[in-house]
Amino acid sequence: MTINNSVQADRTKLTAGGIAEYLNAELIGDPELVLTSIASIQQAGAGSITFLSDRKYLSQVAQTAASAIVLQAEFAQATHVTRLVVDDPYLCYARLSRLFAPTVGKDIIHPSAVIADNVAVSSGVSIGANAVVEAGAQIGADSVIGAGVVIGARARIGDRVRVHANATIHYDCVVGDDCEIHSGAVVGADGFGWARGPDGWEKIHQLGVVTLGDRVSVGANTCIDRGALGDTRIESGVILDNLIQIAHNVHIGENTAIAGCVGIAGSTTIGSNCTIAGGVGIVGHLSICDKVHVTAKSFVNRSIEQPGSYSSAYPLEPTRSWRKNAVRLHKLDSIARVVKRLEKQC
Repeated sequence: MTINNSVQADRTKLTAGGIAEYLNAELIGDPELVLTSIASIQQAGAGSITFLSDRKYLSQVAQTAASAIVLQAEFAQATHVTRLVVDDPYLCYARLSRLFAPTVGKDIIHPSAVIADNVAVSSGVSIGANAVVEAGAQIGADSVIGAGVVIGARARIGDRVRVHANATIHYDCVVGDDCEIHSGAVVGADGFGWARGPDGWEKIHQLGVVTLGDRVSVGANTCIDRGALGDTRIESGVILDNLIQIAHNVHIGENTAIAGCVGIAGSTTIGSNCTIAGGVGIVGHLSICDKVHVTAKSFVNRSIEQPGSYSSAYPLEPTRSWRKNAVRLHKLDSIARVVKRLEKQC
C-alpha cells in the first residue's frame, strides 16, 4: 500500500511494505506484515513496530516482542524480526507517530458553540462544545477548534491548525498554517506595560498583536503577550514547551526550540535554530544570534553575538558543601584584590 503523507492512514491496513515506502526505508522481512501499533522496545508486542535510536538500548533489541523495528544499517543483524533500515530512526519515529495519532472528525460544529454571524469558516473545520468565535474571525480549512476555545474578534487562523480545549487566541492575532496550540495556552494577552503615576500604576494599552508563522507548536499554559506598539512575532517552525512566558514585542526566529518554564522579557530577539533549555531566564531588550544553545536554569543578562553553547547555572551539590562554597564565593572580590597585590610585589 502507499501511504499519503498528508492524511492519517487506516491502521487496519498498515503493512511493513507500505510503511517502508512512506519512510523511504530498506525493508528486510515480510512486506505484507500488518502493523497495528507503535511502542517502545520494552513494551512492544505482536503487531507493534518499534525503533532503535540509541546504542544503549541495543542489548534489548534481541529480546523485543515487536513485529518490526526501525533501525540503522549497522544494527540490522541484531534481530531477525522485520526491519526497516533508515539513516535517522528517531526522525522516522516522529514521522511514523503521525500515522498512529488520534483522528478528529471534520465538518462537525457542536450545537453549543457560539459563532458570530460574520465569521469566515472554511471547509473541513471542526468546532467543539462551548467554543466561542467572535466577530470577523477567520478559520482556515481542516482546522480543529477544541471545546471551550475562544477565538477573538478578527483573529485569523490558518489551514490545518489544531487548537486544543480551553486555549485562547485574542483579537486580531494571526496563526499560520499547520500550527498546534495546546490547552490553557494564551496567545495575545496584554503585555506587562505600566507607567508609574502620582496615584500608582497606569496601564499602557497594548496596541500590537501576536503573529505565529507556519508549523508553530505552543505548549499547554504557555503565554505569548501581544506587542505594545509593534507585534510579537514567532517565526515558522518554532516549538514551545509548556509554561513559557513570552513578553511583548519578543521576536523568535525560525525553528528555535524552547523548553518549559522559560521566561523571556520584552523586546528581546532570539535568532533561528536556537535551543533554550528549561528554566532559563532572559532579560529584555537584548539579542541572541542564530544557532545558540542556552543550558538549563541559565540567566541571560546580555546579548549573545556568537553561536555556541552558553551556561550560567551553578550545579547541584550536597547542601553542606554548597554553604561552604557560597561563603567563599562572597569572598572572591577580596581574594582577587589580595592576588592583585601579590602580583604587583612579584
